[in-house]
Order: sequence, then C-alpha cells, then structure tokens
Amino acid sequence: MKIRPMLPTDIVAVIAIDTAAGILLPWTPNQYARELLKRETTFCWVAEVDERLAGSLTFWNVAGEGEIANLAVHPDFWRQGIGRALMKTALAKAVELGFPCVLLEVRACNQPAQQLYRSFSFAEDGRRVRYYSNGEAAVLMSLKIGKEENYV
Repeated sequence: MKIRPMLPTDIVAVIAIDTAAGILLPWTPNQYARELLKRETTFCWVAEVDERLAGSLTFWNVAGEGEIANLAVHPDFWRQGIGRALMKTALAKAVELGFPCVLLEVRACNQPAQQLYRSFSFAEDGRRVRYYSNGEAAVLMSLKIGKEENYV
C-alpha cells in the first residue's frame, strides 16, 4: 500500500470510491478540484494498492485545528488497514502543524468507522440529530493532539 497526495487525475476514481463506500453526498469533481487548489488549508491523500486507488482522505486546517472532512475506502479494500493508514497520515500532519485537536463527524450507523476513530482515542463529543440527508444523526468526535504523538 502506498499513501500519496491526491492528484487532479485521481478525482474521478475518488468519487467512485465515495459512492461505492456509501457516502451520502459524494463531492463533485469541481468540489475536489477546488480543494486540491487550497494547498495551505486542505490536504488530500489517496491510498494505492497494486496501482489501484483504494481510498482517500481530505483533511482541513480550520482556524488552526484539524478536521477530517472526508474518509472513504472502497468496499473491496475494507478491513485491510487502508483507513488506518490514511488516518495516520492525517494525524501525523496534525502533529507537524501543531494542531491542538482533530475533529470529525461520522454517521451514527457507521460503527466500523467509529471503531477506527476510537482506536486512535477519538472521543464522542455529541450528536447532530437528523444531520444527514437521510435523516440520520451525525456523531461528533474529537482527538486531543500532543506534540509527542507519533502516528507514522
């Protein structure tokens, strides 16, 4: 597996991964293209397995805090460490940038994702009722980042 920065040529495959993974509102090609241009506040990575894109993660710098904006792994690659490797990359970036915390939201029904986040010591901070387009709640989670943390 190889983690690398997302390229504009990856966008179509990343959207296909988002859709296959069940993202309720996959980003459009234009939305991803705009994010790739925001090099100071947005970091996008993809995971490759045997030259096939297996997952992606978009990470934002929001007022000096990290936010996981999007994480998706193609179902063909679930339970193979792709999400974990992408999360380690984002959390290492958070340490590098000196962020005090990283935030995210996840669908209440997505227990595998919540397990992954908890394995990194993310804690549930609350919920947004009927947040998603299907009426499902969002679970808000955060992780305090220490300068001594090593996610590599």
